[in-house]
Amino acid sequence: MASFLISGATNALGLALAEEFAEARHQLLLHGRNPQRPVPVAQRFRARRYIADLSALAEIQRPAAEVAARHGRLDVLVNNAGAASPGTAPSEACQRTGTSSGRR
Repeated sequence: MASFLISGATNALGLALAEEFAEARHQLLLHGRNPQRPVPVAQRFRARRYIADLSALAEIQRPAAEVAARHGRLDVLVNNAGAASPGTAPSEACQRTGTSSGRR
């Protein structure tokens, strides 16, 4: 049984992935930004939940330390969380964050 941490696991793709991994009986660690949203999802999958706004470095470090302390290891990180303004092109969002969209 592998342990999976899924960021942005409270809806859309993150929720669908949680369903798939739970069905395969993996240990789930679910991330969400809103303290209220991950509760029903975590209860549904008997998963541990982690609340953090991943746009702030301190918020990334805290749950990372909690996962390390509680679980010792993490087999898979599904980095699904992200944000962009509605109507923002991927290349424009990447310019704002300093990342690459993979497009040429």
